[in-house]
Amino acid sequence: MDSSSVLWKNRSFLKLWLAQLTANVGDQCYSFALLWYLLQATKSGTALSLLAIPEMVAGLLFYLIGGVLADRYSPRLLMVGADVARIFVAIGVGIMAAMGIEQFAFFLVAQFLLGLFSSLFQPARTVALKSVVSVEQLGRANAILDTTFRTVRIAAPMTIGLIAAAVPLSTLFFVNAASYMLSVVFLYTLRVSLHDQATASAAKMTPGQYVRDIAEGVRELRKSRLLLLVLLFSNMGFLVWQVCYSVGFPFLAERIQQGDGSTLAMLMGFYGVGNLLGSLYMSRAYYTRYLLVILIGWTLQAGGFLLLATGGTVHWLAFLGAAVAGVGGPFIGIPTVTAIQIKAASSSTGKIFAINMLIFTFFSMLSSSLGAIWLGSWPVEQLFFISGLFLAAMSATGFFIDQRNSRQQHQSASV
Repeated sequence: MDSSSVLWKNRSFLKLWLAQLTANVGDQCYSFALLWYLLQATKSGTALSLLAIPEMVAGLLFYLIGGVLADRYSPRLLMVGADVARIFVAIGVGIMAAMGIEQFAFFLVAQFLLGLFSSLFQPARTVALKSVVSVEQLGRANAILDTTFRTVRIAAPMTIGLIAAAVPLSTLFFVNAASYMLSVVFLYTLRVSLHDQATASAAKMTPGQYVRDIAEGVRELRKSRLLLLVLLFSNMGFLVWQVCYSVGFPFLAERIQQGDGSTLAMLMGFYGVGNLLGSLYMSRAYYTRYLLVILIGWTLQAGGFLLLATGGTVHWLAFLGAAVAGVGGPFIGIPTVTAIQIKAASSSTGKIFAINMLIFTFFSMLSSSLGAIWLGSWPVEQLFFISGLFLAAMSATGFFIDQRNSRQQHQSASV
């Protein structure tokens, strides 16, 4: 029987999927409404660019705590608690928008809180999925969740735009709150057999216990060379990806025949379609060499960036490059989470996932800083060209290491 059909018959997985689907739709409503409301209120692109910083800071502060809690307590209750908290944040932002409050600091606080609760939710969901899906189905389950996220991200904005034209903008924040409420219902009705660790951890959590738990996760990484390489190579590329996507794409869109906002929308649209195609492929793929698949993903990103480097003069290559780079995204993210779920010990899955997210956040913030340094200093084509070369060199190094590890494992098995 096809493993996808088996997954859809798994009621716990179905509820996790429905919880993500509803929350993803609501998140798109929130993002659209927040960006549009603040753009009208501040008339400042700089202000909008600052919105991501509080979430990143919250991730740096709380991901490890979320990982420890996910390994020690019930992931189901952690997810429910995080979603309930996000309901109140969404309602609060909706009330501020309805009242016409424009103080930017309030919205930065809301972004920090959303980042905090997301830092608690994501490790718990990673542990929960490992608990309700068999090892053989984890890769496909992660790919289905990824495909759902990317499909919603592509399809939702047009519908949301139509809704926003017919109702007050603040309504979209309350839609987001309602979506989290539905997510809570689906998550709360998960079966108690969901790796419920609430009774497994009687020890009172203290700062010292947190430190010991985190040290356990670090020791797990030190013991598993594969996991360490997966976390390193899956995140190192974000050193250039973040600046290329958030800065390079807008500058290239402006460069293409003095394009307007529609040109940027097309570039991001082609990238999103590539994402979806890559995710659909990964939902059918079977693999055990996680590092190899991740490196293939970065190689596709490298090829896409090199095509984008020529897009200022040959415009159709820019759109092709965006699509090729987009295909590589799921090749990186899906095997990373699957490797953590399969290779990490059950007592450390949440912590390893949290460490992965910390590394990702570190490289993303560093990339954003590099973007501020680069801004306007070089032609945008050089940014994509140098970034493509970096990813190609990084991938080549990774392929060499992966091939050497595979050869050593084969020799050990034959002894």
